[in-house]
Amino acid sequence: MYNGSNPTAIKSQRWLTETLIELMEEKPYEEISIMDICKKADLSRQTFYNYFDSKDELFRYLLRSMYSDKLSSLKEIPSSNEAISAFVSVVKENPRIVNAIVKNNMGNLVSDEIFKSITHFLNKFIPDFEYQADFSYHVVLLSGALTHFMLYYARNNKELSEEEMTKILETFLSGKIFKLIRASKYLKKLIK
Repeated sequence: MYNGSNPTAIKSQRWLTETLIELMEEKPYEEISIMDICKKADLSRQTFYNYFDSKDELFRYLLRSMYSDKLSSLKEIPSSNEAISAFVSVVKENPRIVNAIVKNNMGNLVSDEIFKSITHFLNKFIPDFEYQADFSYHVVLLSGALTHFMLYYARNNKELSEEEMTKILETFLSGKIFKLIRASKYLKKLIK
């Protein structure tokens, strides 16, 4: 995959990702070929292969771009609220992509890219953070939770605001959910 800074190349990469999204809205991901992408984008196969090795790599680039754009604006390790807000804003700002992900059952790829984005981001501040004890377990749990939250939201609750989504994630990730469950059980006993 091309990782340079040439504006024309970056524009072509973005154009290819937009084309992939359009095609994913029209038909299943598995049925989309590189030729389909090139034809719709009005670019040659050689141009595609100058930037990407495969359709999956193009899709991963799309996901990585979404998360990297948000994370690169952060100059220090964010608070949990800031990190959750960044994730929620990515979901809210990209409904076409989120819907295409749901429609094509691509949660595993999303979870994998969230994992990589978090790892890359944290390694900027803490060298070799990914090699710390239990690091990957924590990040895989977080990336799985965020992915499934996004998928559930896209399937069921599109009326939630960013603030509501952030609060739900904070409640869960902080462990407050267990306190709420215990309090709920206690109140039920009192009411009986």
